[in-house]
Parts: sequence; C-alpha cells; structure tokens
Amino acid sequence: MSAPEPKEIREAFREYRNAWQAIRDEAQSDMQAISVEGPWTDEDRDARRQAGRPCIHLDQTNQFLNQTIGNVRKSKRSIKVIPGEGSSDQDVEHRSSLIMSIEEASQAQSIYLYAFECMIQRSYGFALIRTEYDDEESFNQSIVIKPVLNPDTVLISPHYKQPDISDIPEAFIIDRVPKSQFQREYPKAEVVDFSSELMGEVGISDWITDKYVQKGEYWKIENKYKRLLLIETKDGPLILGEDEYKELKERLNKVLPVKRERKVEIPKVMQYMTNGLDILDAIEWAGSRIPVVACFGPERWTMEGGNAKRELLSMVRFARNPQMLFDYLCTQECEEAGLVPKVPFVGYKGQFETDKDAWEQLNKFPHSFVQTDIVIDGANGQVLPLPQRPQYSANFQQYELAKDSAARALQASMGIAPLPTAAQRRNEKSGVALERVDDMESLGSFHFVDRYQNCFLHNMGWQINELITPIYDTKRSMPIAQPDGKRQVIQVVGQTSHPIGKDGSYDQSDLEEEHIHTAKGKTGGVAISSGPSHESEREEQSEFVDQLIDNIANLPQPGTPQGKVLALGIRMRPTLGAVGQQIADVFDPPTDMPPQAQAAISELQSKLQELMQENQALHVERAGKVLDQQTRMAIEQMKQEGANQREQLTNDIKVLVAEIAAKNQSDSERAQMYKEFYLENHGAAHDVALQAHQQAHERELADRQHEQAKELADQQGQQALVQQEAASQE
Repeated sequence: MSAPEPKEIREAFREYRNAWQAIRDEAQSDMQAISVEGPWTDEDRDARRQAGRPCIHLDQTNQFLNQTIGNVRKSKRSIKVIPGEGSSDQDVEHRSSLIMSIEEASQAQSIYLYAFECMIQRSYGFALIRTEYDDEESFNQSIVIKPVLNPDTVLISPHYKQPDISDIPEAFIIDRVPKSQFQREYPKAEVVDFSSELMGEVGISDWITDKYVQKGEYWKIENKYKRLLLIETKDGPLILGEDEYKELKERLNKVLPVKRERKVEIPKVMQYMTNGLDILDAIEWAGSRIPVVACFGPERWTMEGGNAKRELLSMVRFARNPQMLFDYLCTQECEEAGLVPKVPFVGYKGQFETDKDAWEQLNKFPHSFVQTDIVIDGANGQVLPLPQRPQYSANFQQYELAKDSAARALQASMGIAPLPTAAQRRNEKSGVALERVDDMESLGSFHFVDRYQNCFLHNMGWQINELITPIYDTKRSMPIAQPDGKRQVIQVVGQTSHPIGKDGSYDQSDLEEEHIHTAKGKTGGVAISSGPSHESEREEQSEFVDQLIDNIANLPQPGTPQGKVLALGIRMRPTLGAVGQQIADVFDPPTDMPPQAQAAISELQSKLQELMQENQALHVERAGKVLDQQTRMAIEQMKQEGANQREQLTNDIKVLVAEIAAKNQSDSERAQMYKEFYLENHGAAHDVALQAHQQAHERELADRQHEQAKELADQQGQQALVQQEAASQE
C-alpha cells in the first residue's frame, strides 16, 4: 500500500479539526473559567473597567478539582498484569516487572496524572508511547511514555467506537516550528521554499503561515487482509495462512482438504512525517494500535439539526454558570460597598466655621462636644437644620445568602455533596467517620476516575505489553522493578537473539539461570488490567500487617475453619497483592503442594498444637503455684496478727490484774483465775480460727465453741462482780 497523498492528509486534518472544533471551544471556555481572570469575557471585563466598575473573580472551582486530583494522587493507579490463557505465575511476574520498569524509567505516574488533570479540567487529555534507542551506538530500543502538555496539539479521528478510544484509525500530532528551523531539520525535503503558488492550494493555510511551518506526525492504520485456512491432516486439524498452505501442499505434492476458511484483517500502523506538502518520512510501527492514548471524560450524544453530536464532559462544564453567578454577586456586593458615603456629616455652608478644627478631626479623635454655627435661610428667615449623618445600609446580608446559594449550586454541579453529612453535623472526628466523608465526596467524581483507570490506563497497558515482544527482542541487561519495591539487574532476551523452537525450547547456554524471555505469543500470554499502583499496595500491606501484629494473640490456627475464613477474606482484598497471598497461604495452605511439603506442614501444625497445649498447662500450673503462695502468705499474716492480738490482750490483762490487786488484795486469786480462764479461751478461739481458714467445716464448729465459751465467760464475770459487790457491802 502506497503512502497517502499530501492533499489527502490535508483534507483529513481539516475534517477532523472541524469535527472537534465545538468540543475544543467548550474546552477553552472550561479553561477560562478556572483561570486567574475567571469566567468573565474580555468584552465584559473591558466594559466594566472603562466605566470604573469592579470586576471580581473569587475562585470556587479549583479547590474541588484539586480535591479530586488529590484523591487520585493519594491512591495512585497503574497498569496491572493478570494471568491469561496459557500463562504461568512466572510469565505474569516477568511482564509485570518489565512494565513497572518502563513506567519508572518514564516517570509515568506524573504523565498519567497530568492526562487525568486535563480530562477533568477540559474533558480530554493525552499521553504518547514512543520507542527510543538506548544510546548513540546501539540498535537496542526501549519503550518510553511521553506526556502531551498541550492536548490541542493532538487531533484524532472522530470515527472510533470503543470507550477507551483504542480503535482510532488516524491521528495527528502537530508542532509549529519557524521556517528557518524546518529548513535546517529537513534540508532534503522536496518543498523548502514556500512560494505564493504553493500557498494558494487548498488547506495550505492550515499548515504554512508567514513565519511558521506546521510539521506533524500523521498516524494511519492501513489494514491488510489474508485468508486463514483450517485443513485436515493425519495428525488432526491444522490452521494455516494461505501462503503456508501453498508451501505445505507443494512440499507434500498433494491437495489437502480445506474444512473452513475466513478472511482475517491485519492492522499495519504507519507513521508519516509531513508538513502538509511533503511526506518527509515513513515509519512502520511495531504495534497494532496508534500509540496515542486518550483520556476522555464522559461522552454524551445529542441531536443538533437532525444530526448526532458528540459531547465530552469535564468537571468544570456544569460549574461555569454557578461560578459566573458567584463572581457576579461578589462584584455587585463590591460595587454596592462602593456606594457607602465617605462624608460622615452633611450640612449647610457656614455651619462648620466656628468649630472647624473639631469637625475636621471628628472621625479621628473623640470630642466631648462639637459646635455648629447658626445659618439663616435667606428666603424665609428660618434657622436651617443641624448637620446630619447620611444614612445608607448596603444589602450585604442578602448578598451573602445569594453567594452561599451559588456556592452550593457550584458544588452540586461538580458532584460534591453541598449539604453536611450526618457525621459532619455530629462533628465526628474518628477515622471511620472521616473516611466515610471522603468517600461521599469522591463518589460524585468517580465516573471520571473510572474512565481514567479502566479506559486510559488499560489501553496504555495493553499497548505497552504488546510492544514488549517486538522491541525487547535482543539480549540485554535491564534494571527490573519488583512489586515489593526491590530492584535488580536481569538478563532479557527475545526472539531475535534466542529464537524459540516449535517445541517451546531455546538455547540457554549463554544465559544466567534467572532471565526473562519476551517472546511468548503476541502479548506474552498475559492479560492487562488496571488498579492501585504497587506503591499504594505496599502502603495498604504495611497497614494490614500492623493490624495483624496487634491482634496476633487472637488469630485462628492455620488449617482450622476459622483460619480458612480469614484466608478467604484476605484473598478477597486484591490490593494486598502478593503479600496478601502469602499471608492467606499461612492460614489456609494450598492443597496442590507436594506431598512432602504437605507432610511437613502437618507435622509443624501438630507440633504447634502440642506446644500450645503445653503452654496452656504451664499457665495453669503457674496459676496454681501463685494461688498456693498467696494462701500461705495469708495464713502467715493471720498468725502474725493473732500473735499481736494475744500479746496486746496479755498486756491488757496485766494492767487489769494490777488494778484489782490495788483495790483489794483478797481478790487476787479470783483475778488470777479470771486471767488464766480468759487467756485459755482466747487462745483456743484463735487456734480454731486458723484451722477454720484451712478447713471450712472446722471453722463453723470453732465458731460455735467460741460463742459458748464467750457466754460462759460473761456469766462467770457477772457472778464475780455480784459476789464482789456483796462482799464490799458486808
């Protein structure tokens, strides 16, 4: 297929520019609304300034844009590799490491986020996939990701149908350079002198101006077709291309029956460098998609003049009018504030002469009083009224209410909850409450995040994964990034340096034991998805492991039903990545393990169970010893207290005996008897109390004996006192 004619390129460029013009105009209005000048048009701003009127812009929109961008920055997304048909865990790991290395070398996160920022600001953003030579003396190429700082320098065909815009058939990437620079860069171009005759051709003004030349990359998919045949052989059915079928038929010298056939479309992506007049260069791209990755906002279709019209929405689109209303109210409030009188008092001429200095300083210094001169109205001879203060009340309160209403309308238009949540009304400050508030705020803009992740990043990952096989096809050493954040240099080989045979083998004699072979099917046998970046995964893994460590004493045993339930819950959290799988395998070991490994795990589990039982028994024994020691200490303490009480009682009886001896020497025998009787009974009661602490049934018996002894002692004491009184009376 021959290269397209320059006229064909110019016509395509004009058609696509006209098709996207309405969307680009809306995008410019979006960018104007969030600029420093705000949504005011140049005409309104100039008219107000010429009339001496204020023109205020108090930005309310960018804070909500920054909030959405901040949420995406906080929870970064990236390309994820998942198992595909016939792929192994090693294939997934190798592809994931290569893509991570490409992203890190390109600083892809900043490029992704800028495309997302352009999408929510103006409804569209772009990023490019390029290939570059490793150095000046090498033929090895690497895949790199490049930003598009000005989205209007990219112009794609509007004839696409996929939501990720991956099926665009044509695209332009344009750049304006001075004519002198263009002539230096392309001295062999057929047209370097842009004469007036050339400038008269249709569409040239889009590419050539007085001082600049627009050079562009014109990307085009030129589809080729081939027949695919299903033939029967003695070894079974075989699928071949038409050329392969002819070679096999000639080699076998016989006709093979064709069971089925179909027409296959093979995309061929071409890059043409052009200035609108010449094809400066033509390069075939290694991938099957145009490497212009679009990040588009939500798409809507409306009818205009009986024709379908495409609209791309941004977060700013419906906020422009509320922002304009808010700025208009602020401007009116400012203008009304300017109407407040600046002269504090107004009076007739001549009323301020006598006390002129006091009147001039009245707004600066306090005065006890101020005098005014009497002025007579010459018409009717009456005294004119005293000076008065002009009364004027601006409607600031009404303006504040109107501004609050406009601000809430602006929030609602951007998907931000305008009313406080129940948690905010209760002033909750817990982590769960704040997380719930953040979730509510992010849900209103999640459709933008979803298109960014599931369309933009998925298309980016698919194209990079497809390019790995043809680009990294030679032997080289590459720095590889691992999901756990570690780095290593590993050998990478491909189909060119180490071709794979029909049996799937290749020469490994010159390779290290750990290496990566990039040639395994068109896409390495893996599939592409998108999700949290590995950096975000590591942060969540760290937080989850900290929670496990804090509750490690309450975790279930591996292999138990509780352990399997916990492992299932861990596996349901994909953001935990490989670390989560390792933790889940601890609580629910995989059943497809070798018998030796299963036996070792079972033995370890039984030993762990025995150790736990032994540990529990030790805890019980230790608790018994502690209780026994505490009991002994309590008994010793009671003995000591009993001895102290006995000693005190002995001293008290000695004093009592001395007093009785002093009163009446004849009562000494009765006092001695009383002393011995009381000590004997008190000591017996104390011994019974000690025995009662050791045996409960003896305690009850001792209490009864003690009560009986006490009653007997009281009776004898009373009898002794009665006898003593009778003896004294005699």
